[in-house]
Amino acid sequence: MAKKPTSSVTQRSNRWALALAVVFAAVAAVVVFVILYNSDSNSSDKTDTLAGNTVNVVTAASDIPERTSLSADKLKVVAVPAELALSGSYSDTAGLVGLTTRYPLVKGEQVTASKIGEEQSEDKDKSLSRVVPAGKRAIAIPAEQQSIVGGLILPGDFVDIIAIFSASDVGVDKSVTILQNVEVLAVGEEAQEPIPPPAAASATATPGTVRLGQAPGDAEPQPDAETVTVAVTPEQAQLVALTAEKAKLWLALRPRAEEPNPVLGETNLSAFGIGQ
Repeated sequence: MAKKPTSSVTQRSNRWALALAVVFAAVAAVVVFVILYNSDSNSSDKTDTLAGNTVNVVTAASDIPERTSLSADKLKVVAVPAELALSGSYSDTAGLVGLTTRYPLVKGEQVTASKIGEEQSEDKDKSLSRVVPAGKRAIAIPAEQQSIVGGLILPGDFVDIIAIFSASDVGVDKSVTILQNVEVLAVGEEAQEPIPPPAAASATATPGTVRLGQAPGDAEPQPDAETVTVAVTPEQAQLVALTAEKAKLWLALRPRAEEPNPVLGETNLSAFGIGQ
């Protein structure tokens, strides 16, 4: 008779434990449902946001060489995330057909204003004036093989111009670097090839910063060239013309990598302990 109350208490405890387990399971189910619902909502929102944050850009439908007239079949409009659209890109092909590539484009590359130039004609392409940068002038310098680095200077190279004065003219033999980092437009009759000027040049672009020419792909040394034509400012053109009348001009070839211009004074033999 003493064991019956214990059995009754045990049964009531089991019923309470079962009830609590059911309640906890229901709460857990609700929590999981809320978490999953919020996760799906956030993912949906993010997807919707990304889908709405795209823009159309024009790309090259295939590899396009430089100086190539663009046609509709060479271009393709694709949607990209807005942050991946390049500055100066186009949203449609309407204004591009008939224009010319300034540089090669690879398949899938975005077409931008800096890579596209005006429509070209053969007559225009023959003139050296097409490669003279804005604000510059082309002037020819008398040349001999030894004064132009053995004729190894090519169009598109950059040089320093050195003037050699004789003692009979200035009292002492001396050399002076009159200009540094000057672009070579032509060596003899071997000239830079024009790059079509930008179709929509920036109104804020600094004169001379838009490159209009490039070295011919088949350019060869011209050891017998009698002149080298360089691009200089109008003031520098006067200096070169006057110096060419009073001194012999030499060209020093600069490396392809850009480097600062050193501050140079004139040089004479007495500076090295050599009598005049």
